Amino acid sequence: MALKEEVKEEIHVLMVSFSAQGHINPMLRLGKRLVSKGLDVTLALTEFTRQRMLKSTTTTTTNCVSGIQLEFFSDGFSLDYDRKTNLDHYMETLGKMGPINLSKLIQDRSQSGLGKFSCLISNPFVPWVADVAAEHGIPCALLWIQPSILYAIYYRFYNSLNQFPTLENPHMSVELPGLPLLNTEDLPSFVLPSNPFGSFPKLFSEMFQNMKKIKWVLGNSFHELEKDAIVSMAELCPIRTVGPLVPSMLLGEDQSADIGTWCSRTLTIMD
Repeated sequence: MALKEEVKEEIHVLMVSFSAQGHINPMLRLGKRLVSKGLDVTLALTEFTRQRMLKSTTTTTTNCVSGIQLEFFSDGFSLDYDRKTNLDHYMETLGKMGPINLSKLIQDRSQSGLGKFSCLISNPFVPWVADVAAEHGIPCALLWIQPSILYAIYYRFYNSLNQFPTLENPHMSVELPGLPLLNTEDLPSFVLPSNPFGSFPKLFSEMFQNMKKIKWVLGNSFHELEKDAIVSMAELCPIRTVGPLVPSMLLGEDQSADIGTWCSRTLTIMD
C-alpha cells in the first residue's frame, strides 16, 4: 500500500512595524532569522515608507529584501503630508486608518488564494495590530525593541502594579522586583508626571493594558544580559529573548551582510 506523502504546513509570518528606522531595523533582522529557519515572512509598512525607499535608492522595486516580502498600506495621509511636524495628529489618524487598511491587506491575501497568515508580529507604537490579529483569528506576538528592564518598568507602571512618581511626590525613588532602586533620573520620561511627550504614553498605555491580546512577547535582548528583569516578569507577562537584533559590526560580523544597513540608508519618518 502506497504511503501518503506528508504535507508540510507552510508557516507565513506577517510583521507590521511602525515606520521609523529604529523600529524597522530590528524587525528586518528578526525577519531574516525567521527566513533562515524556512518560514515565509512578509513585512508590512506604510505607503509613505515605500515612497521614501524609492527616493533614497536606485532600485526600481520594493517587493523583497533578503527573502522578506514587502507589502504596503495607507496611513490615511497623502504622501506630501508633514508627518514629523504634526506627529500627534499623525499617530491619532494612523490608529484609526491603520487597522482598516491592514485588515484589507490581510483579506486581499486570503481572497487571492495565498492562504492565511500563521502569525502577526507587531512592535511598539502600533498597538492596534493586536486588534486586527484578533479580528482575523490570527495569534499575535509583540517584538519589544528596547531593553527588557524598560519592558518591566512600563508594564508595572501602566498596569498600576507599583508606585511611581506623582505630581505630589515627583522625586520619589521606585523599588521594583528584580531591579535596583530607581531614582527619578533613572526612569524613562513616559512614566514621569513631567512627561513632555504627547500621544506616545497613550499608545503605551493601550498596549500594556491589553497584553491579553498578545500571545508572545519577544525581547531584543538575551537572557544572561538582563536575567533579573526577565525573571521578574515571568509570572506576569513573560518576555522571550530573541536578540540581540543589532548591527552586525557590534557582534564582530561583516557589516555588509547586515539587513539593517539597507534600512538605515533608506527608511525614516523622523529625519
